[in-house]
Amino acid sequence: MLILLVVALIAANALFVLMEFAMVRVRPARIEVLARKGGRRAVAVQGVLTRLDDYLAACQVGITVLSLTLGWVGEPAVASVVAGALGAWTTSIPPAVFHGAVFVVSLAILSWFHIVLGELVPRTVGIQFAEVVALWGVLPLVGFAAFLRWPVWFLSESSKLLLRLAGVKPAAEADHSVTVDEMRVLLGETQERGAMPLERLLLLENLFDFATAKVADAMRPRERISFLSLERTWPENLALIRAKRFTRFLLCEKDLDTVIGYVHLKDLILKEGDTEPDLRKLRRDIFEVTDSEPLEKLLKTMPDKGIHVAIVRDAQKKVSGILTLEDIVEELIGEVHDEFDKPSAWDSGELFLRSAVEANLPAGDRRTAVRHLLGKLKGLRPDLDAEAAFAAVWDRELKFASAVGRGVLVP
Repeated sequence: MLILLVVALIAANALFVLMEFAMVRVRPARIEVLARKGGRRAVAVQGVLTRLDDYLAACQVGITVLSLTLGWVGEPAVASVVAGALGAWTTSIPPAVFHGAVFVVSLAILSWFHIVLGELVPRTVGIQFAEVVALWGVLPLVGFAAFLRWPVWFLSESSKLLLRLAGVKPAAEADHSVTVDEMRVLLGETQERGAMPLERLLLLENLFDFATAKVADAMRPRERISFLSLERTWPENLALIRAKRFTRFLLCEKDLDTVIGYVHLKDLILKEGDTEPDLRKLRRDIFEVTDSEPLEKLLKTMPDKGIHVAIVRDAQKKVSGILTLEDIVEELIGEVHDEFDKPSAWDSGELFLRSAVEANLPAGDRRTAVRHLLGKLKGLRPDLDAEAAFAAVWDRELKFASAVGRGVLVP
């Protein structure tokens, strides 16, 4: 009968450990999504997370009481079973030695069951299946905490007081926000598990990078700007328009440093009469930005004001490039081609040294794969500092994993 009680105590201890680790591990954002969908248990979990310290104290009360009871009841119960199994030895060894041996063996057996089945196994399950465990066990936990309200309150407030004296925030007040770098790692792991296509990961990576992108990162540099000049004849300007096939052209008095606006191709087409157009009369005002302005700000400003093109100036007020709304959008979604663009194919084979390509990687994690590849590379380049190379490559892998796919290459 006592053995059944021991089993029940270990099982109850395991339940409290399950709930303790599940509540610490569960993602509040995921629980909020379930709560918005009407999940009553999810709402209950939200309530637990807002008072996490109190419920962790309740779990600790349960674990401590059960552990003490298990030690009080369990050792004699297991000892009786062990003594019966070793009864044949009682005639060959002194009673004191026999009882000492029974105590050590029974304590070892009880400790194994308590630690493995009552602590380690439920801890791992609670961490790996935090959401399921939290939703399944929240109501019993809430009931237990309500039953022991005052002891739990006293223990919880005592721990909070000591934590504040030490300058540590209680668990419910701790900052659980995720940094951008942590989000990159999480998204990379999600993509590696097959839960997200690579194209979506690339889009999200672009979104993160966009937050720090400047005009200089997206603009077309001065050397690649085609412009209309009032010093040229109309046939010369027309030839440029036909060759480049842009919708908007900068208009300059002489060169780029004398830009006075831009000309829209529709204005040229809708011009009345067959005479040569007066480009100065068709001129529209040009929006000006500096090359250090953040793109995130312009993504809102330019569409709101109906601006599609802007001239970029550097710190010396010289024209350093041109920025279009399309350039900004391309920073998010990649190259955008219209009917006149001719996208060029890029052969990634030119980037690889055939003798340095390893096609058959041994099974393992990313860290093992990187070390294996660097080992191969060191065989080709003995002067390579493998440890320094690993540190650099691994730092980059944590931010954005390497990948090769159909039409996609991330070295």
